[in-house]
Amino acid sequence: AMAAPIIVGPHGQKRRLLLISTCLYMIFYTGAFYGYGPFQLMLEEAGAFSNRCAPDEPLPCPSQTSMLLNVQFSSMLATMIFTPVMGFGIDKFGPAIMFKVAFVFGIFGLVLLIISTSLHIDPLLFPAFLCIGFMSCLSGLYTVQTGLLFEEGRDRNRVISVLNALLDSGAVTYLLLWFVETNTILTLPTISAVYLAIYILVVGTSVICWTKIGKKTQRLATEEMDRAVHDVVAVVRRDSIRRASEIMERRESIIDNEEESTTDQYILIANRPQMEQLMSSQYITLCIFFSFHQARNTFTLTTTRDFLAYLGDDEYGNKYLSIFTLLTPVSVLGLPFVDLILHKWGYGAGLHTCNLLGICQGIVQVSSTNLSVQILGFVFYSFYRCFLFSVTFSALAAFIRGDVIGKGCGIYILFGGLAGLAFNIPLANVAVNSLGGDFFIPNLVYLLGCLPCTFLCYQVGRGFAKEAKKKEEIALYSDRKE
Repeated sequence: AMAAPIIVGPHGQKRRLLLISTCLYMIFYTGAFYGYGPFQLMLEEAGAFSNRCAPDEPLPCPSQTSMLLNVQFSSMLATMIFTPVMGFGIDKFGPAIMFKVAFVFGIFGLVLLIISTSLHIDPLLFPAFLCIGFMSCLSGLYTVQTGLLFEEGRDRNRVISVLNALLDSGAVTYLLLWFVETNTILTLPTISAVYLAIYILVVGTSVICWTKIGKKTQRLATEEMDRAVHDVVAVVRRDSIRRASEIMERRESIIDNEEESTTDQYILIANRPQMEQLMSSQYITLCIFFSFHQARNTFTLTTTRDFLAYLGDDEYGNKYLSIFTLLTPVSVLGLPFVDLILHKWGYGAGLHTCNLLGICQGIVQVSSTNLSVQILGFVFYSFYRCFLFSVTFSALAAFIRGDVIGKGCGIYILFGGLAGLAFNIPLANVAVNSLGGDFFIPNLVYLLGCLPCTFLCYQVGRGFAKEAKKKEEIALYSDRKE
């Protein structure tokens, strides 16, 4: 079957409206799923799974907390496993169709959440958050898909970087909902209903825009195919069948031009078959870099509470944990630096900067037990996250063909999750059960792991230099032919 057409290029007002709505749902819905902590507090206050506690147990009891954590853990695990399938769906059927799927998942999830909290049907929380998780994970792939609507280069990188930063900042959304619940008379079911209504408005706008853009792209693709067929027929009538065959072959693949223009047999990654693109050394190197740093990022997010508690944060009423959470949106301030570095020095330099920020944060973690000093580490961490997601996903879009990007992003996320499961659970268990809550050794392991990543950054930079050189040779050959 033919792959879905690649949606790329200017689309006027629909593109601008889509970008605005995408920014809104990235921060308020897609990214919100990863900030589950405050929502867990709301569910505890609503009495979710309180029937698991003994009559004389104070709430929340360990069994209740365990069930609420399982709600999030099971949904995150399931969505992580199916992310490559979601990416394949985008490449196969097109972003317009798959975004409708994400839209429906989100509606089902929020409706089930309203029913569960209104009627106190606690088991419904599992399918509710599973649907919300699928919506979040699938719509998260649209940071790159939306970027493809813009011309390759600085504009595309900016869009991808901004959307990833907003997704990252979305972790504070549930904190805002929790603040509304604790400071107003609104209940969780009411807040969820309003949240659903805004979701339909914001994400529904994106559905309409993607549908119109998809139809326009399909129409343009059909018209271009008709023109190509007409040109071939005209050549056949005017010249010979052999001449027409040569022109068709030249239009179908630029590889023929490369072989004629140079003895260098290197083929641009985007011109290779889909599987070869995903098996290229450039993609594998990027995937290894992202997997390690995503595992490190997840470890920091999930263990900061216990890490700071060991340093004495409980005595300050979790003040430093609050500072860490509130500094999460600060990552958007790193966007101008991402833009400057990518534009002037390229993706290799961007990855080096990301790795260096991770090293700086790790040094702060292992070198000081002073909670005030750890704030500097929080700042490094916020900028580190900005560079991690902005640079890796922008780099992917720079050398992978549009009809492969969905699978590429899905595999990124899958291996990042698997690396987290492989490393984070053992490291956390060692810190909690063997070291009495001291995270010095696990943090040192991740700090030392950043050092070989320097070589990965160098390799990616070399790969992009090779791609750029080949593109220049092709451009020179094309000019000579004209």
